[in-house]
Amino acid sequence: MELLKSSSEHYYYTEGQGDPIVFLHGFPDCPENYKDQLSFFASKGYQAFVPYMPGYHPEDKDLDTYQSVRIAEDMINFIESVTDQKTVLFGHDWGSSVSYAIAGLRPDLVSKLISVSVPHGLSVGTAFLSDAEQQRKSWYMFFFQLEIADVAVPFNDFNFIKKLWSDWSPNWPEYEEYAKSTIDVLSKESVLSKALAYYRCTFQPELQTERINELANSLLAKKISVPALYLHGENDGCIGHYLSEGMEDFFEDLEIKILPDCGHFLHLEKKDLTNNLLLEFID
Repeated sequence: MELLKSSSEHYYYTEGQGDPIVFLHGFPDCPENYKDQLSFFASKGYQAFVPYMPGYHPEDKDLDTYQSVRIAEDMINFIESVTDQKTVLFGHDWGSSVSYAIAGLRPDLVSKLISVSVPHGLSVGTAFLSDAEQQRKSWYMFFFQLEIADVAVPFNDFNFIKKLWSDWSPNWPEYEEYAKSTIDVLSKESVLSKALAYYRCTFQPELQTERINELANSLLAKKISVPALYLHGENDGCIGHYLSEGMEDFFEDLEIKILPDCGHFLHLEKKDLTNNLLLEFID
């Protein structure tokens, strides 16, 4: 895949010609792991894009905060720089959180929304505070608030990242090649600190901005109007699939599918199934 740079100064990969579909990756993940999605949708008559999420390329410009709504604003700039058409938007993990904000801020840019593995709404935030099972799964989020995480995560060839992949998508040994690609990205200068900033800006008020907080609150107060599909793996070791219950309250048109025998990285574990579910939804 050839790495390109947009007029908005975002680095990305693309393949194909036709209606656009944009893939937003999460953590711990990277654009290189979407090569099969690019090829599949290019073969179906789409132009597929996968950008580096802000901070995941060492030459990315710094943002004033790495709250998801601020990241969404940055990704809106990317989308507008590569297409003048409405786009299908796919988000996984952090990409899901960002995709919700994009669809809320600029529904005119999004034709269909597919989010994966991170539900929308208040249930996730509430679970971090009151759901013992989800708190156990989310231990890493609290660990990331500590300065020692900057040392512990890359220790022993980023074994921490390998463990997250293994725990989040259990019984899937093929994760190793994808974890390696991710580690190659996270090991570049300043990238890990920016990736951790996503979590720190979520929980630490001093890293947040008043403007973004007000914007985030306004988005939660209205429904997403874009037709949406939500997918979650039944065996997800990161976020419980049951937290998707009640998501319908935040959408005008939402379909939810819980996929058996797969975990957090279901778009990689079950590529054929996921790609075809997406294609069926957007065609």
